[in-house]
Amino acid sequence: MLDIRLDPNLHGALPIYQQLVDQIEFLIKAGKLAHGSRLPSTRDLARQLGISRGAVVQAYEALCGLALCASHVGRGTLVAAPDIGTAASAAADHAGKAGASRTASSAGAGPSAYLLAPDEPLFDDPRSLALLPSLTDTSHLPVGELRQSFNRVLRYPALLNTFRESAGDLTLRKLICERVLPTRGIEAGPEQVIVVPGSQYGAMLIALSLQESRRALHFGVPGYLGIPRNFARFGYELHGHAVDADGIRLGAARLGGDDLLYVMPEHHFPQCISLSDERRGQLLRLAAARDLLIIEDDYDSEFYYDRQPQPALKAVAAAHSVIYLGTFSKVLFNSVRLGYMVADAERIREMAALHWSLSRGTSGLMQRWVAELIACGALERHVGRMRSVYRRKRDSVAAVLKKTFPEWKFRNPGGGLQFFIALESSAEVRRVLAACDRTNLAIGAPWSYTTDDARSEPFIVVGFGAMPFARIQSALGELRRAL
Repeated sequence: MLDIRLDPNLHGALPIYQQLVDQIEFLIKAGKLAHGSRLPSTRDLARQLGISRGAVVQAYEALCGLALCASHVGRGTLVAAPDIGTAASAAADHAGKAGASRTASSAGAGPSAYLLAPDEPLFDDPRSLALLPSLTDTSHLPVGELRQSFNRVLRYPALLNTFRESAGDLTLRKLICERVLPTRGIEAGPEQVIVVPGSQYGAMLIALSLQESRRALHFGVPGYLGIPRNFARFGYELHGHAVDADGIRLGAARLGGDDLLYVMPEHHFPQCISLSDERRGQLLRLAAARDLLIIEDDYDSEFYYDRQPQPALKAVAAAHSVIYLGTFSKVLFNSVRLGYMVADAERIREMAALHWSLSRGTSGLMQRWVAELIACGALERHVGRMRSVYRRKRDSVAAVLKKTFPEWKFRNPGGGLQFFIALESSAEVRRVLAACDRTNLAIGAPWSYTTDDARSEPFIVVGFGAMPFARIQSALGELRRAL
């Protein structure tokens, strides 16, 4: 019997027959279906999966067209002979990637080596279910309004063939200043804003533009390490600081004019911890007294559930003390890859010139489309709708977690799209992750967020943003049975 998992939520976006093709292709290339293996008859597989026989026939024909299978009269559909080494190398590559991802800490790699490791998706099995943090729900997208806004952009095709300002489309920057930043208490003009292809890219511009004046980056752990990792690539010293219930704990750290501090004040990732008033005051005093430059990553403050978010640090600090990072990826969808930064005008001009040299600016088509969504109110309406969707899903998933895994310790996140779950020991973490592997379930592992697993508290991270509640409930039940 083939291990096939069809996802009804992909129906319409990805036809059933294509899901079959993708999964059988993966099984063949990973070496899990050997050369000469006979696939089930179309009738048997359709009965097993509860789908039409026609979808199976179409999938088998597509596999034969890809030369992955061959149909023989009287013998059925067989897995064809692969190119030399294809199956073995694919299986080894997949296993090697997964093993490297899961065992980096046990291999004894130091913090610097770990932070310089590639940060790339490793869960390429189409049968896997991703309960990873920060993945957004696209099933509620206002597709009609998205299409209408895109069509309005296409009314003026001549504009698509021109390069605009290196800092970004002026209309979009004005709208960010008028409609987006005020929700975080920030007052700025378009000359203080640059539009970038994602906040990760924006942070790289910061690192490159400050190489001559700053030498060290301080950040919280557990935390999002993608940005510190890239600062390390550009020669910066890295200093991780523990995060507790009040946020990043700097203690007696000597931060000054050579340093940068990377923080997520509203929802520190992945714990969804908000910086306390006392810690906020400490950071602002440090910035004012010691010429400390703060990078404020405000990646998902739109999704708050139990209280209004505090004003951004950028709203209350001196203009030159904070560089603010914002993104549209969390409020629309992850692959939109469009973000923005707010800083003093001189710094923006410097980063805009660097951005132009590196990539000739950010996609004009994407900028104009998002500008249309802001101008017509579609983006604001979608954010309000998703805030309610995510709040209900958070509460439902929390109830399932408490019932299914009473031994797990967590608190309901006040915002964000994930649960930070404390476990009893590192051995328990390994046991849970091994069960996830067996059930093709992807969750967040500690070594994705820490520089030294041996000293960190044992935990896992379970995202609830992307998947429908019923699918999450089913996956958690399957995980419980696998433990």
